[in-house]
Amino acid sequence: MLRRAVAVASVLTVLATTVSAAGWLTLNRLSSNITTVDVTSQLGQRPTKATPTKHEQYDPINILVMGTDTRTGQGTGYGSAADTSSGTGHSDTTILFHISGDRQSAIAVSIPRDSWVTRPDCKGSGTVTGRINAAFAQGGAGCTIKAVEKLTGVFIDHYIVVDFIGFKSVVDALGGVNVCLTTSVDDAKSHLKLSAGNHVLSGDQALAFARIRHGIGDGSDIGRIGRQQDFLSSIIRAATDKGLLLDPTKLYSVLSAITGSLTTDPQMGKFDFEQQLATSLSGIPTSKIEFVTVPWTGRSDGATVEWTPKADAIWAAIKNDVPYGGGPATVPTGQKALTVAPAKIRVQVLNGTGTPGEAKKAAALLTKAGFIVVGTGNAKTSPVAATSITYGNAYAESARTLAFATSVATPTVSGTSRTLVLTLGRDWGGTLQAAVVPDKTTTTPVKTADQAICSS
Repeated sequence: MLRRAVAVASVLTVLATTVSAAGWLTLNRLSSNITTVDVTSQLGQRPTKATPTKHEQYDPINILVMGTDTRTGQGTGYGSAADTSSGTGHSDTTILFHISGDRQSAIAVSIPRDSWVTRPDCKGSGTVTGRINAAFAQGGAGCTIKAVEKLTGVFIDHYIVVDFIGFKSVVDALGGVNVCLTTSVDDAKSHLKLSAGNHVLSGDQALAFARIRHGIGDGSDIGRIGRQQDFLSSIIRAATDKGLLLDPTKLYSVLSAITGSLTTDPQMGKFDFEQQLATSLSGIPTSKIEFVTVPWTGRSDGATVEWTPKADAIWAAIKNDVPYGGGPATVPTGQKALTVAPAKIRVQVLNGTGTPGEAKKAAALLTKAGFIVVGTGNAKTSPVAATSITYGNAYAESARTLAFATSVATPTVSGTSRTLVLTLGRDWGGTLQAAVVPDKTTTTPVKTADQAICSS
């Protein structure tokens, strides 16, 4: 579990710190530290790659981050560098990290290591049932990617495997990381003793804190995931602090620690790719970096968990490149927050643009964004100048959501029908804005990187 924090933090720290000129120079010198392994040949049939909801200049990116105890230079029992591809140990950490195509948000989805799943058998045909962390033991990064793609339907663009001991170096290079505890900790195994309240942890302390499970919280792996997410938020805030970018010596130490702890796919390990990705992500605020754990329920064995149907909403959001519904509701300019989710809104789309096929294109966009499209057709008169929305008098809140998504200024009430009518005019731009409304029945709580949360 300690590798969960350094894993995603490594991605974000590299990207955040290399936006500066000093960062580019430093990373260019250090990029050769990153080990690269191509696992494409292991993946077989794959899901369809995601495309952005809006017509942006970037594609959405999915990075699978893994932590393993089989790496060179970490003492007896950790294996060799080749283990990251061939696999001789279990993966403690698996995180699916999604970066939106519009580069306005990101979400890190923690997959419990004790998830009981049926996945592809990487040593033969057919499937095998067991803990998801056994995939790494069977076939390294490639087998884990294959399992996650099969289970989620999400295409993995890149992967990162994180070094075990590199965690301490990253924390020390950052000058320590803040944590907050609601209760004291006195763990005999790790020798970690902390009182309730705020602490700045050194690398060794952070390593112990990241590993600790017993004597804090409920003692479960799931509880430890929550603490790791809180700790990860602290690392990201420390890594994105402007003081780091203005201190060349400290910046070099941080990037040296990170690059020396990573194994990635060949493209992810290239300086040019990292530079372009960092530039595109430079505007994402920490409030738009979310952390969520796959919704789960305990199995009768008391040792493993199964994913619940709520997980489907996470995979759908990633595949469709739309914000996950666990975040705050969208607030249109000058209005209150939206209250009706797209998934509860029925829409008929009529083409008044004068260009054949536009209704079907718009319907596909709306469906991808979560709306229920009940039909398409042509407007009674065509072309019409402006795109419009009509709605039944009991569905004004639904109309507000659709109006925000389609950038229609003023919907018009007409009749009582539950189905809203979207008539495309010549001003129709062919894009949607993402309208987010939390739905407690289908989503699970999220945390964001700007939150300083006291862990328990």
